[in-house]
Amino acid sequence: MKKLLSILLAAASAFTMSTAVIADEAETEAPKEKPTFAFDTKDSMSYLHKFGNASDTGLALDVTDKGAFEGRALKFSENFASSISNQYGGIYFDSADFGLNNFAGYTLEVNIKPTKAAIKATPNITLFADGQQWVSQNVPITEADKWVTASVSVPANVADNKIGISIPITEPFNGDVILVDNVVIKDNYGKQLANVGDIDTSLAQKPSTWRRVLSIVLFIVLAVAAVGGVAFFIYKMMRRYR
Repeated sequence: MKKLLSILLAAASAFTMSTAVIADEAETEAPKEKPTFAFDTKDSMSYLHKFGNASDTGLALDVTDKGAFEGRALKFSENFASSISNQYGGIYFDSADFGLNNFAGYTLEVNIKPTKAAIKATPNITLFADGQQWVSQNVPITEADKWVTASVSVPANVADNKIGISIPITEPFNGDVILVDNVVIKDNYGKQLANVGDIDTSLAQKPSTWRRVLSIVLFIVLAVAAVGGVAFFIYKMMRRYR
């Protein structure tokens, strides 16, 4: 009986340890600070202001769960048949919408994923600030369907009241341009503007598929091993007392 008990305890211990490791890996991840814009819902759309040639290029904005960085993402699309001379068009955030006079000293951080069509049409997307002084930062887009993180900062002595994203495509274009997700706006001290209320809690990250599969496989293997051990022990005992 001691052998049988040892086999069962060993199997239970191994199973407990394996599942604990999986659970610990999922549960000990530090919670992330919520971005200013998550684009999980269309509540974020009211903060987006189009500008420049956005009407000429047919700039369309939508929230999509296809290919998002996390949850859902903001999709930019354009549709125009003739060349355009003014390359500046896109969206911006207005400081007044956040109860601020301006974005002096603030930084805009974005995650951008370009499409194949976009990288053929332009070498970069532009982040900018405007108002008192134009400030810009080009974001090279050389690989399709890959997320790129970029930022632009407003000098502390520049009272710009707009920060945004410009799409410098001037030749005829029809299709999706970029996805944008988890936008963060933070001040000179690194403090983020609070999330605008566009997070969908139902999209919270669930345990990954491979973890679930691994736990199931481990359970089956350990269960089979335990049963096999018990069967072998009983077989040995029966042979001994024949």
